[in-house]
Amino acid sequence: MKSLYTICYVSKTAPELKEQDIEELFNYTSKANNKNGVSGILLHSLGNFFQVLEGDEKHLLPLFEKIKEDPRHAEMYEVYNKRTTQPVFDNYKSTFDIVKNSDDLKTLITYLNLDKSNSTNHKLKRLLKPFDMLGEF
Repeated sequence: MKSLYTICYVSKTAPELKEQDIEELFNYTSKANNKNGVSGILLHSLGNFFQVLEGDEKHLLPLFEKIKEDPRHAEMYEVYNKRTTQPVFDNYKSTFDIVKNSDDLKTLITYLNLDKSNSTNHKLKRLLKPFDMLGEF
C-alpha cells in the first residue's frame, strides 16, 4: 500500500538561470512527475521557485533529496515535509501543473477555495498570496 506524502518548499533561483533554462526545467519536471504519478504544482516568480509535491513516500523522499542538490536553486526553505491522508492536488487537473501566469494562479486559488475543511489548502493560499498580490506573472 502506498504511503501518501506531501513536500512543499520555496527556494531562490540561481542567478545565472535564464528564462529558457526555467522553461526547460518546467517541461522536464512536468513530464517526469506525470510519468511517476506525482501531483502538485511548480511556479517561478520573483526570483523564487515554489513547489508542492504529493505522491508515494517511497518516490518523493529520494526525489526531494535530488531536488535539494540541484544547483539551479539555493536557500531552500521547507514549508512542510510529511505524510498526509488528505492530498491537496488529488483532484486538481489530471497532471502535475506548472503555474506560469496570473490566470494559472487564479485557477489554482479557485481550486484551493473549494475545500475549506482542508487546513493545508488554507496554508497554501497564504503562501501563494504574495505571488498573486505582486502580479509578477
